[in-house]
Amino acid sequence: MLALVKKPHTELSISGKGAAEILDLIRSRYNVQIISSSKVEDESVLINDTDWWKSSGKNRVLAGARIRKGITQKRLAELTGIRQSVISEYESGKRKMTQKAAAKFAEVLDTYPEKFLS
Repeated sequence: MLALVKKPHTELSISGKGAAEILDLIRSRYNVQIISSSKVEDESVLINDTDWWKSSGKNRVLAGARIRKGITQKRLAELTGIRQSVISEYESGKRKMTQKAAAKFAEVLDTYPEKFLS
């Protein structure tokens, strides 16, 4: 089963003996949304084809690239000259990424600008 805990944002896959009990324990403390109750290994879907990606996944590319590099929003702001609040808005999808910003992020995060553009 694949579950999504909204706050704190956590994705987890649970299978085997005791999975239901573990899920009940998590549900007692957090709001949990079951994404799939089938075995994850049995089905493979491109992330770009999921409803989640179409609605919000692309916004999370910047956060993922930043986290992989071990850089905080504050440090990324210092390295790019883009305010931390603006970086937060890009990562949450509240602001549309500009080509100029994408180029700055790509340079600092060692990737290509198109990765950050919709």
